[in-house]
Amino acid sequence: MSRARYLLVLLMIVALLTPVLAVGCGETPAQQAYDKAQSLEAKAMLTKAAAEYDRAFALFEKEGRAADAARARRAGQSVMFIQGTYPDLKADVTKKIADMYPQVPQSERARWVSSGEVEHMTWDGKVHYFDQAAENIATRHFDVAYQNVTKADSIAELIRTISSTTSGGNSTWQPYSNPMTWLGTESLNVPRSVFPKTGLLKLWFPLPVVTGPQNPVSVVSVTPDTWLKQPPSTGGPLSDAYFEVPLDKLTGDLSISVQFQFTHYQENFKVDPNNVGAYDRAGALYRQYTRSYGNTYISDDIRQTAKKVVGGETNPYLAAKKIYDYILKEIKYSYMPHMAAWPRGERESVYVHRLKRGDCGAQSMYFSALCRSLGIPTRTTGGWQLFTGDFAGHFWAEFYLPNYGWVPVDPTAADISDWTNKISEQERAAFKAFYFGNQDPLRCNVQLDVDEATVPPVDGEVVVPVALQDPTGTCSTMKDPVSMLLMQYATKSAQLLSGKAPAITGPLH
Repeated sequence: MSRARYLLVLLMIVALLTPVLAVGCGETPAQQAYDKAQSLEAKAMLTKAAAEYDRAFALFEKEGRAADAARARRAGQSVMFIQGTYPDLKADVTKKIADMYPQVPQSERARWVSSGEVEHMTWDGKVHYFDQAAENIATRHFDVAYQNVTKADSIAELIRTISSTTSGGNSTWQPYSNPMTWLGTESLNVPRSVFPKTGLLKLWFPLPVVTGPQNPVSVVSVTPDTWLKQPPSTGGPLSDAYFEVPLDKLTGDLSISVQFQFTHYQENFKVDPNNVGAYDRAGALYRQYTRSYGNTYISDDIRQTAKKVVGGETNPYLAAKKIYDYILKEIKYSYMPHMAAWPRGERESVYVHRLKRGDCGAQSMYFSALCRSLGIPTRTTGGWQLFTGDFAGHFWAEFYLPNYGWVPVDPTAADISDWTNKISEQERAAFKAFYFGNQDPLRCNVQLDVDEATVPPVDGEVVVPVALQDPTGTCSTMKDPVSMLLMQYATKSAQLLSGKAPAITGPLH
């Protein structure tokens, strides 16, 4: 065979095999659906993207590719979280604002929307608004907040009652005083019909964790303990009880109750700036709590802002105080679109830095990022507050000082003194001053750092990675987010066993 004829035959063979090779090595229909979904999501065509992720999930399962099916399921859930965070069209948010602030002129309400102040994002080609955008107006416009006289009175009562509760903790040598002991109960009661017939349901129940101001802690009971996979932890950076429920063995409704007891102390730190020791910069604590990580992210802009705020101050205590004062002055309290934030979107410290607003966790993460950028070990901690005698979600910050330990800072608790005109300026100033280096005993720590993972780590679905405040879960055979489902059926309550708690009705935020 001549060389030319050989090459011609070879080219014919390649041409004949090309379609076969393309089919054998190219993308499967499942992968094509997944790629299409990603392309649609990148274009913010979220409804179509969710449908394609659904199709990819079904096709991957049909192909027996469980890991890829789980990847498609999680991606579809992330789209659902974003849609659920920004669900309202202009007419919806306009009505919510009108219903909430009828005393405000219509022209002013319209300006809030048209100016872009109201949180929004564009998806499916339409502008959609944050589902708690209307509530955020009052915490940014104090004149509007003051028009709600009942709430202003309630917040004034809250401030005075907390101030009275904490007035006795003035020891110069003992940072922990005024203990309160509580019995807490978490329950989950879910109808069997909402779960699929098969699959493994994994559940995490938050529990109090042992800290300096919170000790002792004990788990009183787990009822039933049938599904408990490992002994409940109350040590370490995050505390939880972990359950695994094989759904093919669940014959009735899922009912689980966990009782726990804890004592939490008031904190009062009398810090002498001249007595702050030197950091062990090579130590594990310093390296962990000065890093840029998770939602406590340190951008170049955040680092430059921190340097500008503290000026030439090098003492970590005095520098942290300047950052605290800066946040109180510049950052407004706002409910956060947590479910659309990192890992799905912008990191929370960056969000607060850019928009100058955030809720308790976001403000504390921003405080932590600013401090960390200057080499001050800081973390966002929390779980629940008990201002009304029952559990409500709340987070705050702590920065570490050699010779003193972890010093508490709560910019959001301080914020609420701005939401009422029923207190004096002296009361307002004293309340704000208290929450730097001091803390009321009406707390329950569940996690020492919001960027810590659950134990064991959640393998897949993440609703809000910064918080474990309610039972959360995953299940590979459920398309919809398990944690969102559980919120409908979870309850928690607190009973004071010792100590004197204030009887107040005012909200923290």
